Amino acid sequence: MARGQSGKQLVTFAVAATVSAIGIGTIYLPFMADRDKLRGLFEEGEEQIPEGARREIRDIMRKEAMEKKAQQEEGVSVQQEKKGAGSMWSSFRRNQ
Repeated sequence: MARGQSGKQLVTFAVAATVSAIGIGTIYLPFMADRDKLRGLFEEGEEQIPEGARREIRDIMRKEAMEKKAQQEEGVSVQQEKKGAGSMWSSFRRNQ
């Protein structure tokens, strides 16, 4: 009889552990825990960004703005650039 009793206790423990894990996963983590801290996503202010990184970000933004301005001056729109792509099914059409 002792053997059957230990099996029941093992099953009871396994069910309790499973229910606990599901309860923690569905109730505690989304509502109680700070999800950003768990994911490692901390809010960074301007003071925490190193000066070198700030300069690089500014340079990239300035370069993108200059490229966009150049495209607008040339009259080249994004749609005109993508015009040659077409549909992948266009070669199967009979009436072209």
